[in-house]
Amino acid sequence: MEFISASDLGRYGYCPLSWWLGRTGEVTSEALEMGDRKHGEISRSLTAIKSQEQKAKGWEILVIVFSITATALASVGLSLLPVANAQSWSGYLGFISILWILAAVFMLIRANAVEEKESAFYRKLMVVFAIVATLVAINSISVLGIDPEAALVYEIIALLWLISACVALYFHIVASRKARTEREEIDIEGEIEYIGKDHSRLLRSNKYGLSGRPDYILEMDGDQIPVEVKTGRIPMGPLFSHILQVSAYSLLLSEENGKRVPYGILKYENTEHEIEFSDELEALLISKLREMRKLMETGDVHRNHNREGKCRNCSRREMCPERLA
Repeated sequence: MEFISASDLGRYGYCPLSWWLGRTGEVTSEALEMGDRKHGEISRSLTAIKSQEQKAKGWEILVIVFSITATALASVGLSLLPVANAQSWSGYLGFISILWILAAVFMLIRANAVEEKESAFYRKLMVVFAIVATLVAINSISVLGIDPEAALVYEIIALLWLISACVALYFHIVASRKARTEREEIDIEGEIEYIGKDHSRLLRSNKYGLSGRPDYILEMDGDQIPVEVKTGRIPMGPLFSHILQVSAYSLLLSEENGKRVPYGILKYENTEHEIEFSDELEALLISKLREMRKLMETGDVHRNHNREGKCRNCSRREMCPERLA
């Protein structure tokens, strides 16, 4: 069985004859080339966002590791103090340090769960708590009036690890800010799960003989949501052909994950539409696939409309024997 692509399904929804001409002949136009360039720009932006977010997560892990290690080293230094009741003192001060570092970790997690304006406040608190955690251990030496070399070495190393935590935090903030800026420019929410490039994984349904690569897939409230971006003119509302294409991606994802996709997203330049993947839309999609397969057998394909404007905007107009304009 020959597979039908989601983009071909969209072209068929626009005009069966336009779809057929696209199958049997090479079609190029300025509009198509511009669309390819814009999709390339979107793909590069999404890749940059994903890369920066991965870097931010990596730096975040380093912040926690450095901070906890700094506290551990400081606590070990305290345990080496040769004074009366040294074990009790080190236990008390170590417990206090751990409380501060746990507070620092909580603030870091909180910073990543809130909006950018609030996030800066929590990150500052995280740095303060991490510094206090180590200073409690370092100052305990002077408080106890003891300055053994071994303990001092541990405290110095702890301070160096804390400095490393602050450096890691700085790079974490930089990467997060870059990713957030890129997100605002192309207006997306949710975690980017997939980017549709030429070498990206092709979604396939053996049951329906359907395949396709959405522009990207987002993780939204536990669901994978396909997104299709359309360039060029902006219609008053979502076009039927575009709805078919988005529903095809929803069907592919539903079958692949074993969980029905609630909706897909159709984006024009400055507007966005949620296309509910209802039972009625799925039935319509499957019926269109059957129609296409019958036409692929007979080859008897014709224009299905009488709209001059539609023909005028068609990239296959010049080679169409039934064009109206």
